Amino acid sequence: MESKNRRAFAAPCTAGTAPRNARVDLKARSPRKNYIGRPALATPSGMAKAVTKSLGFEARTKASRAYAERARKSLPGGVTANVKYFDPYPIAMKRARGARLWDLDGNEYSDYCLSFGPLILGHGHPRVMKAIHEAMSSAGTTMFGTPHELEAAYAERLLRIFRPDGKLRFTVSGTEATMHAVRAARAYRRRPMVAKFEGHYHGGVDEFLVSHAPTKAEADRDLRPVAGSRGTPAHVLENTLVLPFNDLAETEARIRRHADRLACVIMEPVERSYIAPDPEFLKGVREITARDDIPLIFDEVMSGFRVVFGGAQHAYGVTPDLTCLGKIIGGGLPCGAFLGRSDILDLADPRSNDFFHSSTFAGYPPAMAAGMATLDELEAPGTFDGLLAKSRNLAAGFERIVEQQHVRARVPQVGTVFSILFMDGGIRNYRDTLREDAKK
Repeated sequence: MESKNRRAFAAPCTAGTAPRNARVDLKARSPRKNYIGRPALATPSGMAKAVTKSLGFEARTKASRAYAERARKSLPGGVTANVKYFDPYPIAMKRARGARLWDLDGNEYSDYCLSFGPLILGHGHPRVMKAIHEAMSSAGTTMFGTPHELEAAYAERLLRIFRPDGKLRFTVSGTEATMHAVRAARAYRRRPMVAKFEGHYHGGVDEFLVSHAPTKAEADRDLRPVAGSRGTPAHVLENTLVLPFNDLAETEARIRRHADRLACVIMEPVERSYIAPDPEFLKGVREITARDDIPLIFDEVMSGFRVVFGGAQHAYGVTPDLTCLGKIIGGGLPCGAFLGRSDILDLADPRSNDFFHSSTFAGYPPAMAAGMATLDELEAPGTFDGLLAKSRNLAAGFERIVEQQHVRARVPQVGTVFSILFMDGGIRNYRDTLREDAKK
């Protein structure tokens, strides 16, 4: 059934293989989310209502409004995750196919978000759906609770790409992957402090919600750790060292000052998925951490298989001690992994009793099959190059529109991820994005 209306979806941040003739329409956008895969900063209520009224939003989405009123009675804010919320209420979807979404009112949307990252091949890709069906049919269940052959097969494949001499453990999310990677580093170093970069998000746990999105008022020159949520214990802030992205001199000074307490340095090699590192920055951080054998952790949950086939570490020629993956490696099903140096990962060997890692659903067959099918498709000749070309074309289209409309905006892009920031000047780190005009 054809939809009554077609609009662009809320968060144009990632490109997938499904869009072939992507339509770029800034005026049709729903209120923009600040960034993908992070707890959303709610759009100011007054501005949001003005924007949605001008777009005829409430008139077109009556069923979504009714659903929101129902959902708020059982779900805080009417949503299962903060990133899904915006004022005056989020659009509730009913079905999807490829790069299209249909809401409860039958409106059709071009989806530039693709579930915040996992669906790089689009919704319901035939190869992935077939792999899931076959895995469940052959296994006769969704999970065993015991080892099975797909676990080692997928681990071997990911290690061939990221760390041929290393080892890997699966999780069911990127957050679990980063959480266990940091714990493994602490077990290895026997130190408490974690160094992370301002503006980098590594999951919704206390340690990673420090300085991941400080406001202008909260940010200061001293890079003081800022709690991202009420309920963050004081000891978490005390054991977190905040570093400035793309400032190698200050990063080195801070790491040297606290080297005797540091368990690890964790970072997004591409900040916020669309701000590229300076040419020598990652190599510099690698040299600084290696000097004192401080494990360097690359959180590639977002950048994995989006910059090149592999990770940002391949694109920039820097190998971390540990790598965290998620989103794409599950092919649309919950999946994550942390991998790296064998001497660190071997601490998780139950026979050593040094480091505890467990997860009921880790490595369950449908996710292993969906992930491998996704990599099969991405690795096919021409697929990834085509995806990058479409992404560049899409970002260039937005750049042309803002220029034609005389809008002060930038469209930073790395690989298949981009954003639209309403600001002037260059963008080298999170603090630069704070110049953005929120009213836009």
